[in-house]
Amino acid sequence: MTLLVGAPMAHSQVSSLESTRAPRIEDQWKTKLNANTVSIIAGSPEETYLDITHDLAVVLNDENLRILPIVGLGGAQNIRDVLYLKGVDMGITSTQMLRYFASTGELSSALDQRLTYITRLYPEEMHVVAGRNLKTLQDLNGKKVNFSESGSSTEITARDVFGLLSVNVDEVNMSQADAIEAIKNGQIAATVDFSGKPAEVFSRIAASDNLHLLDVPYTSTLENVYLSGQLEQALYPNLIDTGQTVQTIAVDSVLITNNWPAGSDRYHRVAQFVEALFTHFAELQKPPRHPKWKEVDLGKELPGWQRFQAAQDWLQQARFEEFRAKRQSEHPGTSSMPESPAEKQRLFKEFLEWSQTEAKRR
Repeated sequence: MTLLVGAPMAHSQVSSLESTRAPRIEDQWKTKLNANTVSIIAGSPEETYLDITHDLAVVLNDENLRILPIVGLGGAQNIRDVLYLKGVDMGITSTQMLRYFASTGELSSALDQRLTYITRLYPEEMHVVAGRNLKTLQDLNGKKVNFSESGSSTEITARDVFGLLSVNVDEVNMSQADAIEAIKNGQIAATVDFSGKPAEVFSRIAASDNLHLLDVPYTSTLENVYLSGQLEQALYPNLIDTGQTVQTIAVDSVLITNNWPAGSDRYHRVAQFVEALFTHFAELQKPPRHPKWKEVDLGKELPGWQRFQAAQDWLQQARFEEFRAKRQSEHPGTSSMPESPAEKQRLFKEFLEWSQTEAKRR
């Protein structure tokens, strides 16, 4: 018997075989990595937005979901990026920026149809840091004041606030870190920033810098647009005197996304994120996550804007479960689930009435 032994594969044949296998492996990785990944445009390292987005990645990332925080240019640019920048699934902005762009129409004539919100987040407080020789906001009249980077949400909102308070300043635009140095050098009088407290860039200011936070009076001209807020000495020990607090105003931040078509890949991925966020929300409110998470109410509505459908569905189901549990506790003999169509309809009507009552309490 003659044993036939095949000749060894030529190097070119081996390379050819590897080249046919490699794309398959690459395709598998590409499919796996892109199928469960969502990106969130946040802010600069000076802003709370990036801390909040990093918390989301730490708490929610697993084999079924990966969150990519993106360093952004603030709330105003984030709206543009969510609308038009490829690869951006969600972004953080402020309710004031949504109102601003909806009123100007510069991004879309129907912005409230193009964008949806997943949840309102936390209040962003207005910080006004100045030299200690300046005592009130009115003292800034005619002086150079930094409104943050040009085109930023702080710039747009600060212009509105200073205008409503009739404080006329010489606006300059730079980063907060550069602005603090400019105040110490006498080049400008103050800097303004809207950021969730504590703003890290201001927490690093030393007592020897001789700076402090100015009060922003909550006047009747501001009440219809802005929230009331305060800044505590414990958060800024070198900017607020012992035993004192600083009055200020605030705007709510909000997590937004496009009005993705139901059934589309982008809708599915954002819906996966929503499920993870709402299910594990309690974990975000525990240390060492940013303290601002404790101020977030997932159920808080944003009038005039539609909530992302998957988020709306999740909340409605959660509210229904809460209602059903309350109903059973009040009527122990009641079945957990109605049997007849008539009973189901009656229960749903009761639920809607209860939901409306609860919404008014928020």
